[in-house]
Amino acid sequence: MACPIPATGFPLVKTLYYRIRAFVVTWLLRLLPRHSPLVYKGEGSAVTLAGQLAVLGIDRVLIVTDAFLAGSGILDGIKQQLEKDGVEFAIFDGVLPDPTFDQVQAGEALLRTEACEAVMAVGGGSVLDAGKLIALLHTNPGDLASFDGIQKASKPGLPLFAVPTTAGTGSEITLASVITDPESHRKVPVVDSKLIPGYVALDADIMKGMPKGITAATGMDALTHAVESYLSKAATPATELQAKAAVRLVFKYLARAWHDGGDMEARDGMAVASFYAGAAFGRTSVGYVHGIAHQLGRICHTPHGNANAMVLPEVLAAYGSCTHQRLADLALLVGLGNASDAPSQLARGFIQAIIDLRAELELPLKPEGLQAADIPTIVEEAITEAGDLYPVPRYMSDVEITTIVRGLLSAA
Repeated sequence: MACPIPATGFPLVKTLYYRIRAFVVTWLLRLLPRHSPLVYKGEGSAVTLAGQLAVLGIDRVLIVTDAFLAGSGILDGIKQQLEKDGVEFAIFDGVLPDPTFDQVQAGEALLRTEACEAVMAVGGGSVLDAGKLIALLHTNPGDLASFDGIQKASKPGLPLFAVPTTAGTGSEITLASVITDPESHRKVPVVDSKLIPGYVALDADIMKGMPKGITAATGMDALTHAVESYLSKAATPATELQAKAAVRLVFKYLARAWHDGGDMEARDGMAVASFYAGAAFGRTSVGYVHGIAHQLGRICHTPHGNANAMVLPEVLAAYGSCTHQRLADLALLVGLGNASDAPSQLARGFIQAIIDLRAELELPLKPEGLQAADIPTIVEEAITEAGDLYPVPRYMSDVEITTIVRGLLSAA
């Protein structure tokens, strides 16, 4: 069904302008040269991946991680395998959530000092993003801000190995990294096919120690990636298959992984869900959920997965009739309702299932520190981000986005 212009009104001229921009961005993403990483899957696959460095003739590697993981023992198996193979390594553990220019520069400086020939990033989305940029910066020296945009680097980065310790960001498969400018606090999106890792380990054993809160937040991030990709105007048959696979896996395994972190089948399922969702949205981009969530992260420092979970059902409901059939597809996919039910009924059922999952995972509903005075800025920036970058099902007015964000103030 075609998406009507809502009663609250979204200017036709602006709609056409945004659609043209989205069309251009979509085709740029589709035309970028890409490679598919070699993926090792299952318990112990991180150690198997580490064993490939010597096979590839790599003598020195920089392990990029954060301070918590560096001291947690998660790296022990990887380090032991590298030592066994005679591969020397240095560890950069200075990555913080929402990595900044200076963190990436510090990591690259250590890489250069230690004469490392490759990068292995072991961590969540922030660590993977930083590791990808460290590998790229080393072969493309200069100002990180110059990478802002699409395909700005001229040379391939160093060989890059990715070991995600969370299941949600999809950074292990995407051609993007987000870096924060510490002066302006602006999140700088770097989109370049040279950022896609060459080798990935989806190791449930490494993820089993993930705390409940991170399991929930990153899992909802994966779900948001998949749903927004499936609803995207840029969706293709291939991305639809990936997005649907991710949605099915999240509904099957996220609650199980949250209730029992040692459930290895559930951890493995969520690792694959994150990978599929990342592959899907890497070609279609996302939508208003991410547009709003990014502003909540910047202004309120709300963890990204939590922010997505706060507004995902509300944004889906606000899209209205134009997404009913798509959401009905997803409802039937996860076993809700019957094929004879009206699409609108199935869509409402799917949205309610997300609300129920969010409640089961005990995710917060209100961003800490959100003030009424913040709302105009959040709305303006979310609308601009979505309009400039995302092929959304339909464009929403400032009144609609304001209603969604204002609802967070009264969330229980």
